[in-house]
Amino acid sequence: MNIMNKSMILFSIMVLIYCGKTKKTKLEVKEKKQIEVNINRTIETFLILRSISDDDPLFQYRDSTYRGKPIMYESRKAFADYRNHPAVEETQKLLNSTSSTGDLILQGLLYFDELPSINQRFEIDSEFWKSRKDTLINYISAIGKFYEETKVDEFIDNNIDFYNKAKAEAKSYLDDNLIPTLEEYFGIQNHAYKMLLIPNSPFRMGFGASVKSDKGDIFYQIISPANDIEWNKNSTYITYGFSGKGASEYYRDLVVHEFCHPFVTPYIDSDKLKSEIAKTDSLFVPKLDSIMSKQGYNSWWGFVNEHLVRLGEIRVAKAMKIQDLDAMRKYNVENGFILLPEAEELVMRYESNRKKYPTFQDFIPILINQLETFNKQQINNRLQQRTKDMK
Repeated sequence: MNIMNKSMILFSIMVLIYCGKTKKTKLEVKEKKQIEVNINRTIETFLILRSISDDDPLFQYRDSTYRGKPIMYESRKAFADYRNHPAVEETQKLLNSTSSTGDLILQGLLYFDELPSINQRFEIDSEFWKSRKDTLINYISAIGKFYEETKVDEFIDNNIDFYNKAKAEAKSYLDDNLIPTLEEYFGIQNHAYKMLLIPNSPFRMGFGASVKSDKGDIFYQIISPANDIEWNKNSTYITYGFSGKGASEYYRDLVVHEFCHPFVTPYIDSDKLKSEIAKTDSLFVPKLDSIMSKQGYNSWWGFVNEHLVRLGEIRVAKAMKIQDLDAMRKYNVENGFILLPEAEELVMRYESNRKKYPTFQDFIPILINQLETFNKQQINNRLQQRTKDMK
């Protein structure tokens, strides 16, 4: 074998080794998951139906002349003649049998294709909707008829520039490290994370929801505008409601909080954990019940669910090195979540022993058991101290 042949063979081996290493490196690089920001035509239709009702528990506090949310003002004007449509009445009936905020209905809508299709897309895994599937299907059919008959698609398309710029505005506030931090902290990876904007919303609100797809869970965060904006008759705007004063804190509090919900809420919705939580329901003293009911948490289970979510939110915020953690802690106590200090101390055991507790869900039973260390007198004393501190 001559020197040239030896050189060619050596060169070929080096190329193969290099290509192999390059290929392996590319396979090992994982794409960082991002939050997809969009609107959902089914949810927009649901909000239009709420906005034109005279009896809606949220929209009745906003007069029809109110223009701080331009999409809400425009939809009320565009669909005013349809306030007696059967779908408006069906919406209110469903709100009355679920909750005034509409969170359960929003969860139900996500199991179906986006309008104009009314086909079911995902398996209904919500305990609430499993036994009410026919009700949900009938409601989807009713709002589908409204969508077609009143040409909701034309309304959305006519305002598509507003929607698109609102999406860009909201996206500019999102931290690229949020999803990796969430998945690392909770020990669970999901297929996708989606933020759905609801410009047609009267107040600052956020809702968490999730569905199971063939590729894995999809987590949703449904978010209202952060601020009012000045209505313009020519529909030309500089801002679109998802920026402005306090917007950074708004996204921190709502986006992190609502994306924490699907890591916790479906898990503790099981019969087993509901039973465990019920063992301490005597701690839901009248004073605590009164404070929580004003925030939409009308049961001990609802309080515990929110307690665990807010605990996760604080610890995720700490992992992301958010500066005003003490302000977050104070805010939670002021809102009645008076058991968080002990829970935060306990959860450090989870954080320092991930081999034993690979996921946050593995540790939730221990956090639930911690509630048994409190008594009613302690709850009342803390609520009394909270009142003094707020003066």
